[in-house]
Amino acid sequence: MNSTFHEVHVAPASAALLESLALHDYSFTVTEEVQAAFDRPIDACLQAVEPYEKAYFNQPQQFSAYLDSLDGALFVAHFAEQAAGYLAISRHWNGLALVEDIAVERNQRHCGCGQALMAAGIRWAHEQGLAGLMLETQSNNVAACRFYERQGFELGGIDRCLYRGLHSRRAETALFWYLWF
Repeated sequence: MNSTFHEVHVAPASAALLESLALHDYSFTVTEEVQAAFDRPIDACLQAVEPYEKAYFNQPQQFSAYLDSLDGALFVAHFAEQAAGYLAISRHWNGLALVEDIAVERNQRHCGCGQALMAAGIRWAHEQGLAGLMLETQSNNVAACRFYERQGFELGGIDRCLYRGLHSRRAETALFWYLWF
């Protein structure tokens, strides 16, 4: 049996990489949602839903100011010699690093890109002398919630009203995650 092993490499983004990343598919299929509660693991808070496709308006080029910034950074994960995902992170007003966006191409998931990107973000936050990381995701992105939980994040905020005015379907719940150093 002949198998190919690919390593994940993370590097600071470039303008050219941002353009190629904008063409990726970051969508996912929703089959369950988190009925969030504090101090309970995500898997204890799941409810099955009628499956549907969810796509965020990922626009990595909106973070181009982070290419040469002291207050933010933009990292790109490469897998099988291709750009597979990105993480945008910045210094937040509260002494934490804010993960503004993390996304991995749909066909490149489960290969270590997300973990490598998060590790780069954590290193950056340490280098900045920040107290930890924070980020927000939605209750319908169960895979992301599980990922953050595995990375050591704790659920610190639940906002059931944040997205209510944006969606025709049942409103998503915003979940705020924190990783403390």
